[in-house]
Amino acid sequence: MSPAACIAALDRAVESALAERRIVGCVVLLAEDGRLVHARAAGLADREADRPMRQATWLRYASVSKPFTTVAALRLIQAGRLSPEDPVTRWLPDFAPALPDGSRPAITVDQLMSHLAGLDYGFNQPPDGPYARAGVSDGIGDSGISLAENLRRIASVPLDRPPGTRWRYSVATDVLGAVIEAAADMPLPEAMARLVTDPLGIEAGFQAPDAVDLAANYADARPEPQRMRGPTRVRNRLQPEQSYAYLPERIRDPSAFPSGGGGMAGTAEAALALLETLRDGPFLAENLRAEVRRNRIRQRHPLRGAGWGHAWAGAVVTDADAAGIGLPQGCLGWGGIYGHSWIVDPARGRSLVALTNTAIEGMNGAFAVEIAAAAAQ
Repeated sequence: MSPAACIAALDRAVESALAERRIVGCVVLLAEDGRLVHARAAGLADREADRPMRQATWLRYASVSKPFTTVAALRLIQAGRLSPEDPVTRWLPDFAPALPDGSRPAITVDQLMSHLAGLDYGFNQPPDGPYARAGVSDGIGDSGISLAENLRRIASVPLDRPPGTRWRYSVATDVLGAVIEAAADMPLPEAMARLVTDPLGIEAGFQAPDAVDLAANYADARPEPQRMRGPTRVRNRLQPEQSYAYLPERIRDPSAFPSGGGGMAGTAEAALALLETLRDGPFLAENLRAEVRRNRIRQRHPLRGAGWGHAWAGAVVTDADAAGIGLPQGCLGWGGIYGHSWIVDPARGRSLVALTNTAIEGMNGAFAVEIAAAAAQ
């Protein structure tokens, strides 16, 4: 299979997004059958400093952190130190949020990885919603509390649905990070290094070292994106009732808790290597890679719509015709609110990452749509 049509479409997407000033900079990488067949770093990592985007530039990952945390958990599962069926209270005895009737249902590791834990994100709620009142951090927009304190705050808010009943995107991966800490008996940054980044030989972590080339971040605006400085809130154009809070400086703050759901940064190359382990790498046993790609929800995907389900690693195409974008059944995809999207296509042997420094165009704007269409070529 020639990737030429895919590459040409990727280049068109990059060039039009830059020409129309929808994004400031990006790194797009495509691997086919384990071989890097296209690498494009384009635009600016820092517009004000006129610093170009490079393939080795670090970007804040946001939810691109989630598959890293999932793979860390899978490594512990593979070693027999953790089980998907484990109740979370086996590892975090104090994490037992109640339902409104006062009962405290069991939440499993599987449900954390599947976003079926009955938890939530604050951006899904009104500005004065229960997570805001409890001071729950999403691991991206603030700093100054510990992981243990954030778990205490999360657990203080009643669940509005029993675990296992319905999918909802949530802070569950941050809770999974705390489970990894307990099961590995070490802080999450050390566990991530030992279980994932060091064995893969990749550059990513919960803090961006001072020496690395770190991209600045920008928010959607016209005539061009506006630079984020300090706390910044960006409205989701597709769901106007939602807005996301950012604190770009968090990635340099040594006191910021390690958010398994959104707190990492690294290179696009590191993200691609991680995704390749889910597709066909020897890093994980085939049975685990099959499990990580298996649909876990019964209903229509609340965010991706018809033809999509959700697996441990991200959304998964369950019906190619219903999904309607040309990606085959079994294809995985997700993104990150700093402006990212990624696709893993086991049927075609492809993995694709498109990391931008522009929120949220790079995640669910026209650029992300064009990238997905290119991947389907």
